[in-house]
Amino acid sequence: FFAIFAGLVADYGPKIAGAYGRAMAVYYPLCFVYLFTVFPLMARLGGGRGGIGAMLRHIARPALTSLGTCSSVATIPANLEAAEDTGISRDVAEMVIPLGATMHMDGSCFSCVLKIAFLFGVFGIPFEGAGLIVKILLVAVFSSVAMSGIPGGGYIGEYIICTLFFPSQMAIAYPIAVTIGNLVDPPATMINSAGDYVVSFLVARFTEGKDWLERAQREKAAH
Repeated sequence: FFAIFAGLVADYGPKIAGAYGRAMAVYYPLCFVYLFTVFPLMARLGGGRGGIGAMLRHIARPALTSLGTCSSVATIPANLEAAEDTGISRDVAEMVIPLGATMHMDGSCFSCVLKIAFLFGVFGIPFEGAGLIVKILLVAVFSSVAMSGIPGGGYIGEYIICTLFFPSQMAIAYPIAVTIGNLVDPPATMINSAGDYVVSFLVARFTEGKDWLERAQREKAAH
């Protein structure tokens, strides 16, 4: 990563470092806004009145694990422990969380859009039009599903992005996209992985009824 970044600065000058900084200044706050707005809403919808409190008590474990490992797969044990402590049934947790580690990549969707927009700016291509926006959103969703849950798994998505949008500039576009990918990987993985735990609230709501969390808390207190 540092070799690629040094090469880019050598080729394009220090201004590109400032451009990366501005991109991160947008992306990092967006991740935390999403974490503290969308996740509580999902927990409220899935767990009723106690869902937000239960989520806030247990989400730190998978969130910090994902920040440290940059791997959704490595966060599976922490997510399963958080789900068990919350009262989510093993059937739900053991289905939702491993599946989410490879397919539920909302943080990666954000980063895909950021990479595409950044590269459009680098090459001076107009970033406008409803058709283009729809195409970018579709690519972001499908390329994020194609990513693996291991560190550096986003390289697959970055290759897809460059192949579709910048085929003639691949030699330049791909290193730039990889650099952005490394910079955004920790918060993106945090959103991806912690989101798997929160989504299990919604699945439990559908499979076990709207009062599942209250019943689980009563059973836990009884023991």
